[in-house]
Amino acid sequence: ETGGSGSVSTDLPESGFSACMESASAAYDTRCMLTALADEIVIPNYAQLTDVAKTFADASGPLGSYCSAISTAEESAAFADAETAWKGLVAAVQRTEMHAIGPASDNAFSLQYRLNSYMSGALSTCGVDSIAASSDVEINARALNTRGIRALDYLLFNSNLKHTCAPQVTSTSGWNDLSESERKARRCDAAMLIASDISDAASSIHAAWRAEGGDYRASFLQESNTFQSLQATTDAMFYLEKGTKDGKLGTPLGIIAACPDLTCPGFVEAPYSEHSLQNVITNLEIWNEMFSSNNETGFDAHIENEGWPEVSEAFKTNLEDALELAKSIDTSIVSQVNAIASQSDETECTNAYSNPDTTSDSFPMCTLYGMVKRIVDSLKIDFVTIVNVDVPGGSQSDND
Repeated sequence: ETGGSGSVSTDLPESGFSACMESASAAYDTRCMLTALADEIVIPNYAQLTDVAKTFADASGPLGSYCSAISTAEESAAFADAETAWKGLVAAVQRTEMHAIGPASDNAFSLQYRLNSYMSGALSTCGVDSIAASSDVEINARALNTRGIRALDYLLFNSNLKHTCAPQVTSTSGWNDLSESERKARRCDAAMLIASDISDAASSIHAAWRAEGGDYRASFLQESNTFQSLQATTDAMFYLEKGTKDGKLGTPLGIIAACPDLTCPGFVEAPYSEHSLQNVITNLEIWNEMFSSNNETGFDAHIENEGWPEVSEAFKTNLEDALELAKSIDTSIVSQVNAIASQSDETECTNAYSNPDTTSDSFPMCTLYGMVKRIVDSLKIDFVTIVNVDVPGGSQSDND
């Protein structure tokens, strides 16, 4: 089974997408689409992330320079440089969230969660505090919810330098007695340790895809694995629902059942840097890239090839509208969550996401949720039907 009506060549050339298109016996070929995704999006994303993470974690890089500058006249400028580099690292990680396939998803997403453990549960701030307060930390022995970019968000942008552990936690017992500069320095050292772990995880995933490493690309593009690879790819793209729509927007805003209260600020992905909206934008951008791939192939071409050009066009229009709104919002998700303070505010948010064609002046983030939900609704019905794949487990019915 190929997952589509296009034919699949029996011997996929190793030279990539162009050779695949030349060998295809029909105008559209599913495995050529997968080749374009692997060679033009997935592997380059991991290559970029590997480079960015390595630079960020290097002792002479922007984070190391900031650590060295703490308590000096250069501290502010060094932090600004580190923040810029951190944003680049976060963007590179967020781009990989939409294609956690194969090596990134193996062993219960152990490598992916070393990059960003947001989908595995709440950040253990006490666990992160313990890393900062301890010496000779073996980072590989620490829980995933104390690592990744969320831990960096806490270590670098949380202005409250007090630890969050219970009194009986011995590793942090003397932490609050340290000077402010000492605590900042130790947090920065912990950030360096976690950045190195992110770099190692990114390098491991990239190596696993490459021919010189685990060569997962060959397995992913093997003719007999075409449908399985297509299913794995679309499963990963459903991060748009569970990660972007529900996790980063719906739960903190109190829209979906996962939040039992008026709002759930504890579920904001990047509460200290207030970078969460940019993460949503990055998720939408990479989903859009994966949907369209290139001018010759992509899920848009797949859907058009199956005779549904209007569905393909609707996806593109809705993605464009969601991105346009997201980029126009000048407030943070944290601020929007805090602004929903009453039942009347909740009602206004509900009206905003239920009628996304009109942007709410008070709660544009709720309107954005409605726009992303519109894309997800089409993903769960039109997309899976036309592309001939299954909805992944946990996404069978909406929960808002």
